[in-house]
Amino acid sequence: CLPILVQMPIFFALFRVLASLSAVASGKYGRPSIGPLTQELAEQVQASSVFGASLSSSFMNASDSATKIVTVVMIVMMSVTQWYTMAQLSTKNMPESAKTSDNPMMRSQKIMMTVMPIFFAFTGIQFQIGVLVYWVTTNLWTMGQQFFTIRNMPAPGSEAEKKYRARINAKRARKGLPSLEEEERAAAVA
Repeated sequence: CLPILVQMPIFFALFRVLASLSAVASGKYGRPSIGPLTQELAEQVQASSVFGASLSSSFMNASDSATKIVTVVMIVMMSVTQWYTMAQLSTKNMPESAKTSDNPMMRSQKIMMTVMPIFFAFTGIQFQIGVLVYWVTTNLWTMGQQFFTIRNMPAPGSEAEKKYRARINAKRARKGLPSLEEEERAAAVA
């Protein structure tokens, strides 16, 4: 939950700016700008789009089908990438001893893995396209980071560690070096 909490101020600010974008662009906001976002910049952002959908549009305020289709696709991508990111941790980088059904942490992890993507799928219809782009991009970045971390620094006792050790042992064998297990046993004896 910590990464979500750290991102929340950015998420809310982006949501608020995009919600106010048309008012700033038309000069009806009440102030001439939102921070560095002037009326001229707001007009430029308002004119930009993703696959024909304005960055400040959402499913609920869209009148055209292109925006609704882009929104639904982005919501599905956001939910799937979020689910996969959470599943990556609980399936690949968790020791077998922690995966038991009586483990309360694992039960809550499974509930969160199911509930959070569903929650964001339903609330996503209120998000502007720009927020959805941010969320999907963040999820993809997190997936990449986790893949790298799990692959190169797995949790002890996890399936990822077994695969890591197999890769390292294969490299060591090609170089004519003893396996990690043999080296560890020799170090324990000495």
